[in-house]
Amino acid sequence: MVIIVAKSLNHGEQSRSAIRTEIGTRIKTTAIRTTKILSFIFAGILFFSSIENANMTTHAQLSSYITNNSTFPNNGSDTDKSPGFLDAYWTNYLSSASSTSNNNNSVKKEVGPGDGASTLAVVLVNRGRSDITGVTGYLTLPSIGFKPIPGKNNGTSQSVASAYSIVKAGGTFVLYFDMNVLKQAKVGGYSTSLSLKYTKINQIGQLITTNTLPFRLTGKVILDAVSENSELIPGTQNQLKILIRNIGSANAAGAVVTVTGITSGNSVTSSNTQSTSSSSSNTNSGNTNTSTTNSPSSSSSPSPSSSSNPAVNIGATAFHIGTIPVNGSAEINPIVYPTASSGETVQNLNLQISYGDAYGNQQTSNVPVGLVILPNPPQSVVNATANNGNALIVPAGKIQDIDFTVANSDNKKPITNVVISLVSQSNSMKILGDSRWTFQSMLSQSKLNLSTKVFASSDLIGKPALFTLTVDYVSAGQSKTDSLNIGTYVSGDIKIRVYDVAVNFLGGTPNIIGNLLNEGNTIGLFTTVELVKSNSAKSFNPITPPAQYLGDLSVDSPLPFSMPLNIDNRTLSTIQPGIYPITLKITYSDDLKISHVLLVISSVDFEPKHAQSSNSTGGSGGALSGFGIIVIAAIAAVIVFLFVRRRRSKSKRTKLQSSKDVDPFLGDVSPATAEKDLSRDLKKR
Repeated sequence: MVIIVAKSLNHGEQSRSAIRTEIGTRIKTTAIRTTKILSFIFAGILFFSSIENANMTTHAQLSSYITNNSTFPNNGSDTDKSPGFLDAYWTNYLSSASSTSNNNNSVKKEVGPGDGASTLAVVLVNRGRSDITGVTGYLTLPSIGFKPIPGKNNGTSQSVASAYSIVKAGGTFVLYFDMNVLKQAKVGGYSTSLSLKYTKINQIGQLITTNTLPFRLTGKVILDAVSENSELIPGTQNQLKILIRNIGSANAAGAVVTVTGITSGNSVTSSNTQSTSSSSSNTNSGNTNTSTTNSPSSSSSPSPSSSSNPAVNIGATAFHIGTIPVNGSAEINPIVYPTASSGETVQNLNLQISYGDAYGNQQTSNVPVGLVILPNPPQSVVNATANNGNALIVPAGKIQDIDFTVANSDNKKPITNVVISLVSQSNSMKILGDSRWTFQSMLSQSKLNLSTKVFASSDLIGKPALFTLTVDYVSAGQSKTDSLNIGTYVSGDIKIRVYDVAVNFLGGTPNIIGNLLNEGNTIGLFTTVELVKSNSAKSFNPITPPAQYLGDLSVDSPLPFSMPLNIDNRTLSTIQPGIYPITLKITYSDDLKISHVLLVISSVDFEPKHAQSSNSTGGSGGALSGFGIIVIAAIAAVIVFLFVRRRRSKSKRTKLQSSKDVDPFLGDVSPATAEKDLSRDLKKR
């Protein structure tokens, strides 16, 4: 515009008004054009600003819709479906690595209450038309029985798991959630919430979806076996009672028990380890097929026993017991025959138990059952008794017959080639009769009565002695030898004789006197003598005096006795002279303090007139009475002298009176005769 003005001035030809008018017109036209251009520019700015705001509003609304809805509509190029739930199971696979469809390391595992740290595998499928990646799951745990593991929960009460690989459209992937299974957990089904965050390939932004996740705490099958009769008798059939117990938290279905063998206790046996199964996921056009393959039991088979003394199973080897409930049991009854040489050994009955676990997979568990083989029982079928089962007592110093019985106690089988021998175990006890017997056979439950003669010396008195009875025989084709002991007691012999029984007057009182002699070989203890009152018409029938205690009766040594008769003078004067029978009762004890009673029948010569003369009164009564006392004392001295003389001159004694026969001999000089002679001399004076 300045250039135009300058050009007009240079011409100088035009007038100022024309120039001003032209300039005004041009300025107005330029202003109009400038205004139009600025209007178009401002309108463009406003148009493009409105388009951007509209795009931002549409994006915010789309993000809000994706966030609040788990499933996208099928229509539209930018809409799709969220990942879907396929399966959930417990596994021993570590959660340190995520799993997509090509992971075959995940193995199903039984988990029960109180198992602690466990891993729950959740299988999901990408149902969208786009590949996804960066999937993170947030699993809300049930409030009772489950607890997140610190460091695995992202600081929340949830369990967090991620899958970092790209998941193709229609592909599957697995999230592994770690948690603690507490004792308070219950076996059964649970339903909880699972939130997923993920990103689509070639798109910006993170998508979030929430699904309901069902899972099950399966419980665990734990089988054990115990035998109620673990002690077996060798050489015979033993029917066992074995209980198969389920001490786990899940039922064992379709259980079958197989006896795989019996091994010696010192060999390596299998442990109770359950077999495991592996599962693999195959991707095929969005459909997931899970196949389960039973793997062999992880426990090693029992190694064959090197023992030469095994037990043998001779009964059934397979037992179908069906379902074993939790805390329940089932019984099997195999028959085992331990060999005779297996006594005092330990054996293992190896059982293989096949059953269905909580997932329905077939599992196998090897369980050994310990058995103890008892020592071989005594094989003796021979019994021996002496004296018909009573105590056998042999008197010392005599040849004594002893009887004993040998019996075959077997209920079924006879024994043959029987040789019986008897041996004394003491040098002071000798067998004088037969000591060896031979028999071709003995039937079952039969007896043989045998006898022999023995002699025991006196130095065995009061002591026991022993005989050994040895029986050699053949039973069931096997040669056997049995040794049996027969005990005996050696007793002493006490043989008492009574002699020199008479009536003697001492102080005007008649006394029955006599001597006891022990002709045995041991002392008679606690000896007493007593006069037994007779019912015979011709007897004293006095008041029986009390028994006299004489003490111990030594061997080969006489023991005198004197028993006063309680008869007054009036009664004494009525008794006629003559020979009167008497009965003496002698009581004594042997070495075992066993009391014995001996009755001895004897007789005495009685002359009462001498006693009457010595006690009569006359004209010189006082002087005669004093003289009578002197006479009686002299008579007593004579009697004592005679007794002492008899003890010292045993070889000159008269024949002794038998214990059962009447002894008419009363001594060399009768006290009555001595008194009679003395009275005759006094009268002469």
